[in-house]
Amino acid sequence: MCKETKMNEDSQKFFDALKEIRGILPLNEHLLNLLVEMNGGMDTNVQKFLCMYFSLLDDGNARIELNADKFLQIWKKKWDGLILLQESLCESGESGYDVTSLKEYEPSFAQIIKDGIQSLLDGNLKKLAKVIENAHDTNDEDLAQIDKPLTLTLDNGNFLYLTKHFIAKRDIEMTMGGLFTKENKNANDSEVKLYTGSGTFSLNEKQREAVTRGANGESLIVTGGPGTGKTTVVLYILWNLLKHPEKLDYSIYLAAPSGKAADRMRESLMSQLKKIDAQEKKDYEPIYSKLENLESFTIHRLLKFSRSKGAFTFDKENKFPSNSIFVIDEASMIDIGLFAALLQAIPADAHIFILGDPYQLPSVDSGAVLGDIWQSANFTVHLNESHRSKAHPQIGKLAEEIKTVAESGDKSKIIPHEFSLHPALVESIAPRNEVNFYELATDAEDDGKYGKQIERIEKVLDEWLDRKSKIGDKERSFYDLPELASQIVVDDGDSRQAELRNAIWDLSLSRRILSAERRGIQGVEQINKAACTLIRKQWKGNGHSLPEYSKYIPGQLLMITKNQEMFKLYNGDTGIVVFKDNTPYLMLKKDGFVFYQLSLLSSDALETAFAITIHKSQGSEYDEVTMFLPKQVGHPLLNNQILYTGITRAKSMVEIIATEKTYVSACEPPTKRDTGIEL
Repeated sequence: MCKETKMNEDSQKFFDALKEIRGILPLNEHLLNLLVEMNGGMDTNVQKFLCMYFSLLDDGNARIELNADKFLQIWKKKWDGLILLQESLCESGESGYDVTSLKEYEPSFAQIIKDGIQSLLDGNLKKLAKVIENAHDTNDEDLAQIDKPLTLTLDNGNFLYLTKHFIAKRDIEMTMGGLFTKENKNANDSEVKLYTGSGTFSLNEKQREAVTRGANGESLIVTGGPGTGKTTVVLYILWNLLKHPEKLDYSIYLAAPSGKAADRMRESLMSQLKKIDAQEKKDYEPIYSKLENLESFTIHRLLKFSRSKGAFTFDKENKFPSNSIFVIDEASMIDIGLFAALLQAIPADAHIFILGDPYQLPSVDSGAVLGDIWQSANFTVHLNESHRSKAHPQIGKLAEEIKTVAESGDKSKIIPHEFSLHPALVESIAPRNEVNFYELATDAEDDGKYGKQIERIEKVLDEWLDRKSKIGDKERSFYDLPELASQIVVDDGDSRQAELRNAIWDLSLSRRILSAERRGIQGVEQINKAACTLIRKQWKGNGHSLPEYSKYIPGQLLMITKNQEMFKLYNGDTGIVVFKDNTPYLMLKKDGFVFYQLSLLSSDALETAFAITIHKSQGSEYDEVTMFLPKQVGHPLLNNQILYTGITRAKSMVEIIATEKTYVSACEPPTKRDTGIEL
């Protein structure tokens, strides 16, 4: 590429500044240079506008409205958050960017946005952007002819898409109708006798509606928070569908966006399946056997990505067989491109059940598809009664408060809560409630001192590690993890080992620290480092030695961060470090306990997991959750979906470490991603 066709020096400097403060993905540099080359050069302000546009796309938007006032408002909110984040990193002792130089850009933002939008609307970037007068009139043939990287639609406002996002949006809109708005497939079978559970498995009104509609042939989106019975509903839908003799031979595909979520869906289904009435199992043994042997997939593995083709094997032209049933879980985590690819590969005659919680965090990549489609009353059943909330009503009430603000978009519905100093920072440890609100300092002047902040967090962490949980017939803390781990024998499968393995596994799931941040004083990296130091110190102080030459300690919790397909380990799987002689292994629970020598796993695919990010916690549940929120009002990770997702990971107790001001800020209605899907 010729030097003169790249971004000019001023634009490159702006891009580099954005990249340094993590305001834009580095891979966008190549794309921006390519756009400049394709268009034969462009004005500096237009180049900077495109930098800002791609930065906003990186936040998960599939499109941006070309309205200067709205664009500036969205951009200013992001920019202020990025500046604040840099200031907090500098405060915590980490290297941050010089915010003084960053603020020099601010006076020119309005003019940059005005010039960029005007250039697009005047047709000066016609080599880059396909202009479409009416997006809803486009069909498959029209989409196939779009040969430009950007698409500008002019109906119902002017919106700029990446073309791949526009095509995915239209594919979803055109496909959903065929999959979900169809006639009852079993309409002529008026004698269908529904199995809807017995004893503790009686279904509530909404669950019964979903089972009835699904069993009678409708494809559905089933939404609801944790404990509302989405998996239970699907089990009974499958059971009743398979009562039709011709459907016993159907293929059933369980899939989710991550391997962890897929495994967890299968585990949940198997757990519920075991509770089915013994007589029903006997009477319908073929159905029970079929469901018992189901396999789960990631969506990528289900669609069979072909490296040679650079595309999925199953697609619009090569669909799955018609005699298929699909159950897709954790749909809030599916991005717009993958959602489109999945729907296109499913034949119109198949049954499809999409499950998810639309108030959780959306996908890491672009889009918030479940949030756009679930409110279509024609094919959605929203489960609103949580069994977990009955056992722990305060957690359910708190989650409902936060969700109400998100639903209504009304800040006045925020309910403030009173925060007290964390018990670890006072002499006596008070009994905890089901929901607890704690702050780490009451002295504003003292709070800004780095050393004092570290000291407070270490005290909180020491109390957290020492806190007892009832595991079997014993009270155990996380400080007991090394002792339990040292008793695990990798190759031994006797009953004593089974008891030990279950004890340490149950202990590992008894609690987790969640943080919105990865970096900084309250980030998971700092917390995990401190946790390992405290555990190591106590273990050695009790007269024990650590395995020679190992960076790991017995009982250390580790999370897989990159799929390890060879071992069927997936991003989000969590295990416990145990040793055989001086060799560290990772113990995980799949169908049973399995062990993997850590030297066989990529070191960059492992990280300590006493604390995990709230994003990583999606799909997981813990008895107790301690959640750190960012300390500054306006922080980009202080938002409603972060707060709701973190709280709903807790089954019996949650403690929120924040301040009254930051908590209220986190409750505010979320900034919704603009996906553009209209059904």
